[in-house]
Amino acid sequence: MFYIVRFIIVWIIWFVYADKRRWREILPVCVFASFLGFLADILIEFFPRWEYIEDTMHPLFLEIGDEFEIFPVVTYLFIQCLPANKTLKNMFLYFFGWTAVAIFIEYIHIVTGHMEHLNGWTMWHSYISDWILFWLFYKYHRVLDLRRLSS
Repeated sequence: MFYIVRFIIVWIIWFVYADKRRWREILPVCVFASFLGFLADILIEFFPRWEYIEDTMHPLFLEIGDEFEIFPVVTYLFIQCLPANKTLKNMFLYFFGWTAVAIFIEYIHIVTGHMEHLNGWTMWHSYISDWILFWLFYKYHRVLDLRRLSS
């Protein structure tokens, strides 16, 4: 039930806050984020670092839930809300805010028993990974100049 409620909340947030007019610009970044999520899921099968726990949920839903829920919605909102003034300070604070939210969401999963870290993985590993992922999403958007698709 936890993951179904999470799914509903996440998509309500998207429907309320997403600027749907920018979908051509932001959707490619969301697809990229989901692709990275699939790669991570494959790697985790061979090198387990974390796992989601839910006795009543089909494992397939848990495996692909992030790719069709968390990754696209968070990535969409992250790119949509990029600061107009991209100074080092603004970008640092922006990334810090998003990584703080991401690690807080993971913390909720850990303390409620819906996720566990394995084989020495810690919240610090996740936090560093979040910084890397948000940087990749930003660079993907910027290097491909996707902003022009919303013009």
